[in-house]
Amino acid sequence: MIKARVRGIYSQSLTQIMLQNHFDIVQPTVDVARHFGLPVKKSIPDIDIWDRSDLQGIVAIAYESLLDRLIDVLRRRLGDVITRTPKVAKSSIYRGIAVGRDEKTGHTRINLGKASGLLPEKKMKRGTPIMVQVRAHDYGRKAPVLSTNITVPGRAVVLLPEPVVRISTKIKDPEKRKWLIRLGKNLQEHTDNWGILWRTAAEKLTEKELREETDDLLDAAQQMHTRYSELEETGILFEGTSNADIEFSSEVKTALDRTRSKIKPTVSQHHFYKSAGYAPLVDLSELIIEERPDERKYITAKLEQIISKDAPKVNDPINIEHVKLDGRNIILSRGRVVEVNPKGLVLRRQFRHTTRKLKMSRDHPDGTKVARDEGDYAVTYVVIGSRLLVTKYYSKKGDLKGTYVNINTGVELYPANNGPSRVRYIDLEIDVIQQTNGDVRIVDQHMLKRAIQRGFLTEDVATRALKKAQNVYNDLIEGRL
Repeated sequence: MIKARVRGIYSQSLTQIMLQNHFDIVQPTVDVARHFGLPVKKSIPDIDIWDRSDLQGIVAIAYESLLDRLIDVLRRRLGDVITRTPKVAKSSIYRGIAVGRDEKTGHTRINLGKASGLLPEKKMKRGTPIMVQVRAHDYGRKAPVLSTNITVPGRAVVLLPEPVVRISTKIKDPEKRKWLIRLGKNLQEHTDNWGILWRTAAEKLTEKELREETDDLLDAAQQMHTRYSELEETGILFEGTSNADIEFSSEVKTALDRTRSKIKPTVSQHHFYKSAGYAPLVDLSELIIEERPDERKYITAKLEQIISKDAPKVNDPINIEHVKLDGRNIILSRGRVVEVNPKGLVLRRQFRHTTRKLKMSRDHPDGTKVARDEGDYAVTYVVIGSRLLVTKYYSKKGDLKGTYVNINTGVELYPANNGPSRVRYIDLEIDVIQQTNGDVRIVDQHMLKRAIQRGFLTEDVATRALKKAQNVYNDLIEGRL
């Protein structure tokens, strides 16, 4: 059974889903242990899960095969989950082959088989085999960063390439630190010049458990060197743990709300409110509802009333967060609210002395920058929860230049409790445009196919995005949009 440790604002819902799919929850929080009747197991987790820093999803660390299992479960249960994993896992060790100098960085590019990485070594002959370890994976960068300084990481122990004993700074107990230093020095007599780093997890393990893990890593190191000498091409020698960045769309947060509501009192938009920074208000409201279930509607109405005070009003500034499937968060030019209606907002954005990728004309390839006159502006129609965002572009004189319809996950509107209000959605790459002469096109379908290949989203999500784009195309042709 896969052991998982879950922390953060999504922990209740995720624990429910994972227990139903035969995960073993270890080191649960007091609240989670109480609600699910879980024993407080101190086992080392196979998967570690916590909130993303922006609270828009989770980060999970585990071996690649375990992450695949977690992602499969979440996608089956929650739908529009966006996942980003590196091509090669951090700490993995490979037999690589030098393929030449990278012109941009000056480093040597090393072929790893399933990907290539950059080694900060400038003088290597093409075709030279070399043992390398992934120090920084390709998530957020174009290629993983490699090193020839090899370490062999375990869950509580790391073998170091120099004969030293080190301890995680998170282990604070002086007596425990002294004990680990003594144990490390004792083990070093049999480690064949490998050093030892005790990780935080070592604090909770017995001497027998630490000795067994050290022996396992020494065996893995021996097998790694044997395999390196036997391989003639590239190949993996040691699998490291991988990071998965898992982003939750508006629809996923709603699904998590439904899951949590089966466990304990949950206000509408629980996870959205928490990701927007209203966790204390939400927790207080739900505590009161738990004690006074008859007053649920009243408490919920008061919560929504308080949060609505931060909602954008006419003339307020507002940002649009255009989140790409690869994780880039693009802040579009700031707009101003010109209308508030029951469904959402109407925004106006003014442009000055810049260019933009209009893709409006067949005379320009997709992505070509088109000059924009000073005074041009855009009007964006924001419908909360909608899977599309309609923007109309105008000249300074008010002449319509074209309509741009973005296909995306459900639009979220974050109140101004910390800075300007913001419209947020995850862009699904494919768009529909209409020129003033009535010409309508669906663009960037190749970007959607590439996103499937990278594993950012499933074919099912992509199919629904394509269907949505086709419906928008028909609506524009028929004049319904």
